[in-house]
Amino acid sequence: MPRFSRRGFLRLALASAFARPAGAAPAAGPTALDVHRDTRNTWHGPTALGSLFTERPLPYKPYPGAPRIALPRALPAADRSLAEAVREAAPAPAFSDEPISLAALAALLQLTNGVTGEIPGSDPPEYRRAAPSAGALYAGEVYVVAERVTGLAPGAYSYAVAEHALVSIGSGAVPGEVAGAACAVLLSNVFARYAWRYRQRGYRYALIDSGHIGENLRLAAAAGGFAHASPRRFHDDALNALLGLDGTEEAVCALHGLGLAVGTREIASRAWRGASRAWRERGRAEGSLSTALRYHEATKLEPDAAGEPAPAPRAPAPPPLLPASPSLSVAAAISQRRSARGFRDEPITQDELAFVTELARSPGLSLRLVVHRVAQLAPGLYDAAPGGLALLRSGSLERRMIRACLFQERAGTAAVAFAFVADLGRARAEGERTYRDQLLEAGAAAQRVYLAAESLGLAARNLAAFFDDSLDDLLELDGREHVAIHLTLLGRESQR
Repeated sequence: MPRFSRRGFLRLALASAFARPAGAAPAAGPTALDVHRDTRNTWHGPTALGSLFTERPLPYKPYPGAPRIALPRALPAADRSLAEAVREAAPAPAFSDEPISLAALAALLQLTNGVTGEIPGSDPPEYRRAAPSAGALYAGEVYVVAERVTGLAPGAYSYAVAEHALVSIGSGAVPGEVAGAACAVLLSNVFARYAWRYRQRGYRYALIDSGHIGENLRLAAAAGGFAHASPRRFHDDALNALLGLDGTEEAVCALHGLGLAVGTREIASRAWRGASRAWRERGRAEGSLSTALRYHEATKLEPDAAGEPAPAPRAPAPPPLLPASPSLSVAAAISQRRSARGFRDEPITQDELAFVTELARSPGLSLRLVVHRVAQLAPGLYDAAPGGLALLRSGSLERRMIRACLFQERAGTAAVAFAFVADLGRARAEGERTYRDQLLEAGAAAQRVYLAAESLGLAARNLAAFFDDSLDDLLELDGREHVAIHLTLLGRESQR
């Protein structure tokens, strides 16, 4: 199998460092296709290397001198298996007026993106988290807006992940998008943490990470018997202001409501409009932001003052008919989750593949599988439609996968690669923000692959570093309407 030589790596790094910057986007803001193309890996840039000479950013906010509210360390009182949680994780139509306990909130925060272990020999200490992160740079921050949490005063808090504590950052009420929730959990990204190494492509990784983190919260809430809602449409700048964020260097990317369920009061729906006009009126210099951050600004939303009815929400996917039911609990799967260092040259079974594939499906994405080693299943490219696998091309694709994935050999030694495919045509039809939704969905689906792998005694690893055009070609995608946005590998782990 081909290896990337030191000379080849240096040539690739220099191509990235001196790549020509992308052209200016239209005044109305970049489109989904614009931001996708400007965040590709190609032989001419960007190729996953930013500055090699500046200090690595901290993976969390330190809040020096600020008092902490220590959180109890305990798993949820109730904890279902992953298969049961996936079946039951439907969005809550309403919330009860009952409070939740601080212990319950603490357990959910720990499982959302808390510390699950220390990396041996690291100095200063480096910690493993509940959700994966590109390069272990952890762009994501977790905030809580408490309203009815026993033992916690109402207000806004930052989750100090290294200490498993809350830091008070001000007052504020639960956002109207999750009205009635006992508390809201807001997920932000400090974009520079990924731009430091991955340049503009780090924007994709940040949104995907928010999907990982949010899916942990959704499944942990379902497993613990809590009600949960995560609307994708929210007033961006109102949430940023609630947390004291500037909305550019750090911005809220996902919103979750938590509480106890009741079936009496509907969660209010709203109509939304894009905020690109307001952005231009604020006079922000277009050239001061990358294409990715201009896209994020241009796809912010605010309530529609005209009060037009909101579009009908997309119907949730029916619970999957899982072919197997491993008994490992959600909390155990999240706590044990690791990214595989490598994979053994051994097949997985068809039942194992079927279980993971059902959990990997998402209503907003297409799914394609590159099969290398599955017992009694021919190697090749498959479309994983809801009705089953459809063979698109037979034969070994190991060498092509390795080349497409920046010559990373694990892309060929894994048993299967799960490729999550976005429909950019939907973004034009439903609004450019849809691409943000698709990145979040890809992260959520990939997290289910990780947890399913843990449940089965297998291993998974994200592989977001790939040559986009080469991977699209391998997956038989046109690269404009349908594009690969994320890749997760599955197999039997090797420690080599």
